[in-house]
Amino acid sequence: METDEPIAVETGEPTKPEHGRSPSLAALLSFVWPGLGQLYLRKRRLAAIFAVPSVVVVLLLAYGLRRGPVVLAAQLFAERVVAINTIVVLVLFGGWRLVSVVDAFRGGGGKSAHKRVDRAVLVALAAIIAVTHLGGGYYLLAYSDAGSSVFDPGKTDLIVQATPAPSPSPGLTAGPTPTEEIAPTPEPNGRVTILLTGRGTGTSYNAYDSIMVVSLNPQDKSIQMVSVPRDSASFPFYFGGVDSPSIKINALPLYVRSGAIKSGSDPYTTLVKEVQYLVGITINYHAVMDVGGFITMINKVGGIDIVAPYAVVDSTYDWLDGSPNGFSLAAGPQHLNGRTALAYIRSRHGRGDSDWKRSSRQQLVLVALLHKMAQPNQILALPSLLKTLGTSVETDFPANEVADYVALAQEVPSANITQVVLGPPYTITGTSNVNAANCLLNDKVAALSIQLFGADSLWSGKPTPANTCP
Repeated sequence: METDEPIAVETGEPTKPEHGRSPSLAALLSFVWPGLGQLYLRKRRLAAIFAVPSVVVVLLLAYGLRRGPVVLAAQLFAERVVAINTIVVLVLFGGWRLVSVVDAFRGGGGKSAHKRVDRAVLVALAAIIAVTHLGGGYYLLAYSDAGSSVFDPGKTDLIVQATPAPSPSPGLTAGPTPTEEIAPTPEPNGRVTILLTGRGTGTSYNAYDSIMVVSLNPQDKSIQMVSVPRDSASFPFYFGGVDSPSIKINALPLYVRSGAIKSGSDPYTTLVKEVQYLVGITINYHAVMDVGGFITMINKVGGIDIVAPYAVVDSTYDWLDGSPNGFSLAAGPQHLNGRTALAYIRSRHGRGDSDWKRSSRQQLVLVALLHKMAQPNQILALPSLLKTLGTSVETDFPANEVADYVALAQEVPSANITQVVLGPPYTITGTSNVNAANCLLNDKVAALSIQLFGADSLWSGKPTPANTCP
């Protein structure tokens, strides 16, 4: 029962210790939930003062988790303001818990036979609060810093090539210079399409060896993935003219940069618009990844699990690290670390292998990696993983929409994910040599585009394009 003794602060609570009550137990109760220790000491008003802000924090957390922990993690990663506000709340709540614990401890029994034990308990509880809240704040700050690096609008390290571009060759200039166009912003709840490109390793010019279009349609909860083989050539340019059989699409930005091809756009934008034209779907955003960071990413999530549809045996595969040439992987369930996963998506010289089979394996590995990263048990590993992303990935995707699209993507059932590689029957090659350029059959690719994207296809209602294969 509360007394009418003088008080030190305007809380209505007595300053004298509550005799017969364990201070360490009171502190422990307030550690579990601020105010419980005060309630144990029969200080109901003070208990309510400490408990109410805690309820508010829990309600805020519940609101943040309404779409699941992965979506919340995406929001904290991509939206700097949200992350900073969360850090402030986390640290302040830690201080509030500490004050509650100390107050409950001081309000306990006046004479205790276990003062050393009680004090040790108080120190331990205070240390746990400090470590968890300050450590959590540091964790979230690292998380947010990584996101800021990925979504830095001024970052162009992976798009602007630092190595010399190919020398101009006569006769490669295409048709008239087009008017620059900006991809439209997706309509609310409308389709959004991203071009994912992977910058190659072990080459003299760092061409884009992985070219993949990923399109999310929230209306029917579906995802379409279309890979354009890096060796595609002899395709029509969106700005007029036809590509040379000797210039493959993965090196297109390099020829634009050198002036050998004049598109009227910057080198990487030319690649984006060309893929948009060929695949027949508006590309709203892009993401570029240096595959050197790909190894680190997979290792940081503990590797990925795939079911290899066929065996890969490539005796000429170059590991690029001085190891003897040669890579093989049996068909069936496989666990891949970063090194073997990179080999799996790079190898293309095995018996019966090809550029388009490799593209298919790239899709398989990408889906496996995304599934692994989306697991709640990976959240603790994400700051370290995302630091790798910060140096290995750049994108123009709007940061404030990442969480919404992650939530939408989580609603897409596996049966609604369509994966296509523009190999046969959508392409032909004049030789069995896997290094030979492949030529897209434009009429078949246009028909596929309409099949995949419906009315959103840029070929919908348009004349069938002519084939340009030599």
